Amino acid sequence: MNHAAFVRALFTRPMALLSRLFLCMFLVAPQALSTLAAQDTDSKPAGEKPAGVKYSDDKYDFSLTVGAPWKQARLADYTVPGVARAAYSASEGASLVVFVQEPGKAYEPRFLVDESAKAMEKSLGGTIRAKEVKSVANKQAMWMIVEGKGNGGAIDGQGAITTTQHWVGIPREKDIIVCLLTSPTSKFEENEKSFAAILKAMTVGGKQTAEQTQSK
Repeated sequence: MNHAAFVRALFTRPMALLSRLFLCMFLVAPQALSTLAAQDTDSKPAGEKPAGVKYSDDKYDFSLTVGAPWKQARLADYTVPGVARAAYSASEGASLVVFVQEPGKAYEPRFLVDESAKAMEKSLGGTIRAKEVKSVANKQAMWMIVEGKGNGGAIDGQGAITTTQHWVGIPREKDIIVCLLTSPTSKFEENEKSFAAILKAMTVGGKQTAEQTQSK
């Protein structure tokens, strides 16, 4: 199988069931990538620790800094149920996608994580490894880690590659900032370390409702 065919196979199964079960809020379906137009985020001279490149989103009032092993990817290569804002790729099909969902109303983090977990278990046979509400960028956020059958780039309930996803959803008064790490499980621990660093340095403006702030 050539590279283009491999990448197409990797990303052609959308998580449609999850979409239908949960308001289309948390669906990322990268489709038919023929290339990954990526660029190195490390601009430091050899021998220096890469600090990464900062992405600032003035429209949606958040920022994050992304370094190795992630490389910037084209937004056009990812289909999301919302507004795609940033995308990055790593080895073996791993991806980090940041998008904004605009339901026009406030959802509590506990509701988001509980319903997401139910949908992943019921529709895709996923195993929930973590299901919490945590503080991210000084805001209460859904925090879910799920493992299941897939292709390394998505969990589809059928594939031969055990795949792990880490979902972080930061709801505000009228929108939700979603950060999604997807990785072959064999590479998840390595990719999770860099994802944790990204989340730790992330900044998010805007306001949460009292109910969102108090969600646990």
